[in-house]
Amino acid sequence: MLAEIARYGVIAAGLWLILVAVWMVFRPAACRAVLAKMGSTPLIHFGEHFVRALVGLAFVGAAEYSRAPDILTYAGWFLVASSILIMLAPRRMHAAYAVWWADRLPLWAYRALAPVSLIGGAALIWVVA
Repeated sequence: MLAEIARYGVIAAGLWLILVAVWMVFRPAACRAVLAKMGSTPLIHFGEHFVRALVGLAFVGAAEYSRAPDILTYAGWFLVASSILIMLAPRRMHAAYAVWWADRLPLWAYRALAPVSLIGGAALIWVVA
């Protein structure tokens, strides 16, 4: 039962990445604004990384029943560990890093990176389907 819940978590993450890809193509300025806000408040900072860690745990939980168990296991534990480290780091560092990237990425880069998000999302769904 937990593996099935984890599988749905991975599918939800894949759908999220596909939605983000569409958003990057049609609303790159909005994507830039959201990127600049990452880490800006405690709710955003901890909320972002709590969800990210849950997705990592879903990867780990679904890995055994997937087409790529090693990849999902390592990626999942990486997501969990890096989320914990970022949550423990001073929030102002996370916020400053997000603003640094938002200031430097031109709008065309969001559109150019959209296929990466689309393919990644589709791959996540495929690997657990």
